[in-house]
Amino acid sequence: MSTECKVSNINTIFNELLNEIQLPLFKFIFSLLPHKEDAEDVLQKTNLILCEKQEEFDPKLGSFKGWAYKIARYQVMAHRTLHARSKICFSNELTEILADEAIDYDTPQIQRNALNKCYKKLPEHQHKIAELRFKRDLTMKEISLCVNRPVGAVSATLARIRQNILGCIKDAYVEAEQEFYNQ
Repeated sequence: MSTECKVSNINTIFNELLNEIQLPLFKFIFSLLPHKEDAEDVLQKTNLILCEKQEEFDPKLGSFKGWAYKIARYQVMAHRTLHARSKICFSNELTEILADEAIDYDTPQIQRNALNKCYKKLPEHQHKIAELRFKRDLTMKEISLCVNRPVGAVSATLARIRQNILGCIKDAYVEAEQEFYNQ
């Protein structure tokens, strides 16, 4: 694949990620600023910086959402500093607390959705054993009796289940994150 083609693919992926995050990014920024117009201005500045720095984004080091929110947070603080004389203005400390809570609020639900996607992809016999172990919290011996298999076989199956889940979770998380923010 030529370098030009690789750059084109990267730009397409970046543009898709940027488009998908516009509404949640605006909501995040607006939760930190008192006026809609200010939030729109900061969103535009954030988008500009994201585009300028798109080569710096590495999906292996973190999620696009986290990277975009971090840049947005800095733009909110820069906006606040520039408009510090306004009567309605949050402190930097409050802005940081609100920003952290906004990001932390989404994460558990996205993680649960990703994990459920991976459980659904398990073969039927593995799904049954996983449910007995992780949802019903049965012991290895109890599972062995339920599925009529030796404890060693159940243990080996659980190891394969963990490997399958680990192999699946990264892609499922990205998919669950996209679904969450496109609601």
